[in-house]
Amino acid sequence: MAKLINYLMLLPGLITCLIFLIAPLSIMVLMSFYTPSGHIAYEPKLTLENYVGFFTSPQAPIILYNTFGMAIVACIVTFVFAYPLAHFLTFTIKSDRLRTYIISLLLVPFLIDWTIRSVTWIPILGDEGIINYILMSIGAIREPVGLLFSRNALIVIWFQTYLVFMMFPIQLALQRIDPDLIHAAMVSKAPPHRIQYDIIFKLSLPGIVCGFIFVFVSVLGDHITPGLWAGGIQVLGLSISTYATNFVWPYAAALATMLLLIALLILYLLLRIVDIKKLIYE
Repeated sequence: MAKLINYLMLLPGLITCLIFLIAPLSIMVLMSFYTPSGHIAYEPKLTLENYVGFFTSPQAPIILYNTFGMAIVACIVTFVFAYPLAHFLTFTIKSDRLRTYIISLLLVPFLIDWTIRSVTWIPILGDEGIINYILMSIGAIREPVGLLFSRNALIVIWFQTYLVFMMFPIQLALQRIDPDLIHAAMVSKAPPHRIQYDIIFKLSLPGIVCGFIFVFVSVLGDHITPGLWAGGIQVLGLSISTYATNFVWPYAAALATMLLLIALLILYLLLRIVDIKKLIYE
């Protein structure tokens, strides 16, 4: 009877996943094999034309490079800043109240509408923005530098958006490290860099991988930010949005399926390297 109750408790979640996850993904994969048509958007005739058309396109390597290359760069940049910040909040800030205040300040931008947050980059990175003004004031440049509508602008905006998504899992992993391990290493006269790497860094790897997953998946699914600020850089998410908007659904579904499969492969490799269950159960 107890097992039956446990299974019944799982039933709502399973039904929700089936309706809102499995069924839409199945429809998308099936749609990717349909034949595009200029009259009714598609014909239910199975074909590999959509996949062959993408991989034989001269734009395919560029789109894949932009998509996954920019996503990896965004993950690395956010990690470089998020790890020291998480380390500082965990081991330097002793007051829980002060730590809570700092984290709350990091969450303040998410209380502002996304449109407003996007527009505010114009007075910061624009030709007459703050950064160009400072650089020209100190004589570093003579003319405004085009910071907006470029890869650099895209990385900066992604960094500001997803920093906390990288930092929180790392901080959680750092907080779960047993302080006695660090004290024992210090008593044993272990060098500080060995303590940082062999104990703190290695034990925080599950949090680092979780942060990479959060940022990587979020960046891959973001097509609005590249469309606004990337200066015409083509990524898979933007291509999917363009084809879907123009009712070329089979081709859009094929691109979405490839994006999903490649992302799942990369995530699988990450999860094979580090067991993120340690972040929850240990």
